[in-house]
Amino acid sequence: MRNMKNKELVVVGINDSHNASACVFVGGTLIAAAAEERFQRIKSMGGFPKNAIEECMKIAGVTKRNVDYVAVGSIGVSADNMHNIVPTLGIRDLYRLEKEYWQPVIYEKKNKRLRDIFPHYKPKGVLHYPLKSVPFAFNRELSPATVERIAEMRKKFAARYFGLPEDSVHFVDHHTAHAYYAYWTDPLREKKRNVLVLTADAGGDGVYESVNVFSDGAFKCIYRGHTCLVAPIYSYMTLLLGMKPNEHEYKVMGLAPYAKEYEKKGPRGVFEDALAVHGLKFRRSPEVKDLFKYFQEKLLRYRFDGIAGGLQDFAEDIIRTWVLNTIKATGIGDLALSGGLFLNIKINKVLSELQSVRSLYVPPGIGDESLAIGACYRLFEDLGKDMFKVTPLWHAYLGSVATKKDVEKLLRHPLIKRHYSIKRKATPDDVARVLARGEICAIFQGAMEFGPRALGHRSIIADPSKPESVKKINDAIKMRDFWMPFTPSILSERMNDYIVTRNGISDSYMTVSFDTTKLGRSHLAAAIHPYDKTARPQRVRKSVAPEYYSIIKAFEKRTGIGAVLNTSLNIHGKPIVRRPIEIARELIANADVRLDNIYIEGILLSRKRRT
Repeated sequence: MRNMKNKELVVVGINDSHNASACVFVGGTLIAAAAEERFQRIKSMGGFPKNAIEECMKIAGVTKRNVDYVAVGSIGVSADNMHNIVPTLGIRDLYRLEKEYWQPVIYEKKNKRLRDIFPHYKPKGVLHYPLKSVPFAFNRELSPATVERIAEMRKKFAARYFGLPEDSVHFVDHHTAHAYYAYWTDPLREKKRNVLVLTADAGGDGVYESVNVFSDGAFKCIYRGHTCLVAPIYSYMTLLLGMKPNEHEYKVMGLAPYAKEYEKKGPRGVFEDALAVHGLKFRRSPEVKDLFKYFQEKLLRYRFDGIAGGLQDFAEDIIRTWVLNTIKATGIGDLALSGGLFLNIKINKVLSELQSVRSLYVPPGIGDESLAIGACYRLFEDLGKDMFKVTPLWHAYLGSVATKKDVEKLLRHPLIKRHYSIKRKATPDDVARVLARGEICAIFQGAMEFGPRALGHRSIIADPSKPESVKKINDAIKMRDFWMPFTPSILSERMNDYIVTRNGISDSYMTVSFDTTKLGRSHLAAAIHPYDKTARPQRVRKSVAPEYYSIIKAFEKRTGIGAVLNTSLNIHGKPIVRRPIEIARELIANADVRLDNIYIEGILLSRKRRT
């Protein structure tokens, strides 16, 4: 313990695999959390999250000298992930990997090497780890001693970076970290005596799924296994449909509702033949040796939208059955979810509607970026802390805040000076006026959000009632696939006007999809799914996001609509912006982007009209 003057314990959490991230707890309070991708401007960025660590410490007002412990989410990280393979390889590379590596390994029992497939591989970004000691390989190519040496290197590197003894660096099992994040971040955790926590993803520390129970805060793992292949299947199908796995699964989910029932039937049967659920376990067909090749052959004659629809139906049905089985086995109806599979908001919608589900909590950022936070909660327990004094997650605004200097740097940028007029001391009503006349406005205010969703601090917003808003944003800024829906941010007091929901279901972080009311389908026409009319809403509370609330409230006064269309402030393929200057460098400097209004920390920038 070095933190003698400041008696409050300082713990840094780290995820150093893909979607690398960091967080800082001071005295049992989560002060800051951020993903490394926001700093290096590379989606799903992996490696040691040096930039995120430094920013989180800066926000928390601590230095390395103040840090007492480091908690790392995941005991092991595969060698390929150490080399940042997830964001580096493109779609063509991944097809090649399947054909030239995995199929010969699985079907011909050949001893292939990853380095032979990509001899000139160079990872994206700056990874910070000493990668000369880490082979560019899959773990199956490595000896147990080499895998152990990589784990030791991670521990020694973290200890050396913080100047700590190695026994102050704690590694937490992947799915345990997911489970602790799902339970301990819930603000209502003390009101729920027993909570059933389910985790599922494409694998971590040899596990794909787990069933856990927290009873008055005491953790017990009921079951864990590597049989739930729903997430891997979804990722492989994303690739087979021509999109990037670990990034574009949401596009497949968005495409699914367009499929007709007769188009979905065949593909759904293929998926059902491949994987079934029995009790708490899943059973894979013996015929399925390689997921990619199996589905490539079986689905060759089906339409793309039918495949997407059949896949989504299968995923919803099999996870519904699994969850019902877990509820029956435990007798617990209060649920919390974490892990990449539950980024699928339509699966979460199905679960929220089950009669045996009393409540459903899905926190923000439940992919691997939240492992850093979950690992800290587990460490606090291991240290013997009173866990109910360790704070839950009150909001997702845990990241960078722009300084006046940052804002002025943007205002001095040549593109801003040339193309925008500047109104200082602008008001929320100025933004509402812009929206009410059908224009789009970027919002940059307060602390950056944690997780993949923009929640009004790094957002692009518009009138949600005008369907033309979708085309405007897609054509001028986002360049998204035409079938993808936008989302609504809704005043808390107007949620029941627009959304079909009930008490106890998560609705603050856009992590669950809901049906909409008749009024919702009118007022939110541009911010719901065009085909099935569902919405992925954010409930906006004045106490949590006062600036954003004020903008929506001002818009309501002008139009009677208590919501705005919300999408993230970035261009397609780039992370959400972190600093004001990135608005100029990545959006305004892009010849294909036209951003007419920017509201940044009380200043309104309006594009000058061409004469």
